[in-house]
Amino acid sequence: MIQLHEKQKEVVESDARFKVIRAGRRSGKTILEIEEMIFTAVSGKDRSIFYLAPTQSQARDIIWEYLKRRLNKIGKPNETRLEMRVPTREGGESIIYVTGWENRENFRGKKAHLQVFDELDTMKGFQIAWQEIFRPALMDTNGRATFIGTPKKENPNLRRLEKIAKIDKDYATFHFTTKDNPYVDPREIEKARKELEASSFKQEILAEYIDDVGALFNFSALVDVFSNTLEDKKGKYLTVDIADDGTDKTIFSFWEGLTEYQRIRYERLNTENIIDKIKEYAREDKIPYSHIAVDAIGVGAGVASSSRLDGIIGYKSSYGAIKTDQSIIKLPNVGYSKIVPLVSDYKNLRSQCVFTLSENVNNHKISSLVEGEAKERIIEELQTYQDISKGDGKRQVTSKEEIKEIIGRSPDDSDTWIMRMYFEIRNRMSSQNSEEMQRVYNMQGMKFDKVFKEHKGNTK
Repeated sequence: MIQLHEKQKEVVESDARFKVIRAGRRSGKTILEIEEMIFTAVSGKDRSIFYLAPTQSQARDIIWEYLKRRLNKIGKPNETRLEMRVPTREGGESIIYVTGWENRENFRGKKAHLQVFDELDTMKGFQIAWQEIFRPALMDTNGRATFIGTPKKENPNLRRLEKIAKIDKDYATFHFTTKDNPYVDPREIEKARKELEASSFKQEILAEYIDDVGALFNFSALVDVFSNTLEDKKGKYLTVDIADDGTDKTIFSFWEGLTEYQRIRYERLNTENIIDKIKEYAREDKIPYSHIAVDAIGVGAGVASSSRLDGIIGYKSSYGAIKTDQSIIKLPNVGYSKIVPLVSDYKNLRSQCVFTLSENVNNHKISSLVEGEAKERIIEELQTYQDISKGDGKRQVTSKEEIKEIIGRSPDDSDTWIMRMYFEIRNRMSSQNSEEMQRVYNMQGMKFDKVFKEHKGNTK
């Protein structure tokens, strides 16, 4: 008979349908879920229970051997498939499926009575798979789910669910540390406190969140973008992200002020198709060409330089940052110049736009009506950006290539948001209404035009 400690009892006694458990190492979270799975399996005929660990190998190491010992000879294990058949009180049998996150597609279309996600913060793309695969599997059975793990900053799925739990009564959250498990020797915990770095002890033993000081986007504020409501919606804009070689998806992002009100995705559009779509959307939504920006790499270069779209912006992340700030060391009328010269402290235009976007997100000045997979992709992409400035006076963000390596794909969805910031920077510059501001603005426009006339079709 398993003796539960007080924190485990809180979980068992809760009637919540979805339980979010943030717990330290060796705190008893996995054993607790094994008991819940067994109880669910034997309590009803022909039930299906899913257990997912980060990988198939980890699923075997974390739970499979213990599950076999716990059931002794009652269950019928399939060692190849990691499936445990359990006899039930009502006759027949239930099945406990033990697997890794990499096999999540195998559960599409299946029904479940209980789902357990272990080490949740190591699972990439969790929110998308939860919405598309696992949440629908619970609809016919009115099933339950438990999300457990120790927090990780790379994939803050636990933090995301805790935020949902604040407004959704179907969810309940639980937090316990290694110290809460009376079966762990306190001397071992004290030894870990002395040997581990403070941040590691806080995360692994106390199960507390560690904020990444280099992260540009506040995670909670990033999630809030999709529920923010903005009153000021002046001017419509369109940003278009185009795949380098035209084989990927082309994303059209529609904006009214700083609210993204629509997003449309196409596959395998060629240059002429994209131009036609831009003209069509500009006409239908009454968007001025001067409010349209296109990612001018590869196929996009041909779109941006088309005579059919005179006036649109060809955006290249490698362009120099736009000078918008007045120098703090060169004052007017003191021997330097009649007006204060403008400066820029960003490595390139992309860095300037990402920093600008983070300011708007963190201050709740941007919103989006986008839902589903696109929403989850944007969150995943933007939460990865870091301030990697090197002390040379130029502020710099994580490169697109590095983001791609971290998340395993190109961050195209959030690129449309980054391009949208070009117009905010441009508007901020022109709103100063100074002679120098206007001169720089004109030079920037001439530079864009010159590049595309001389280098039509060139890639970055």
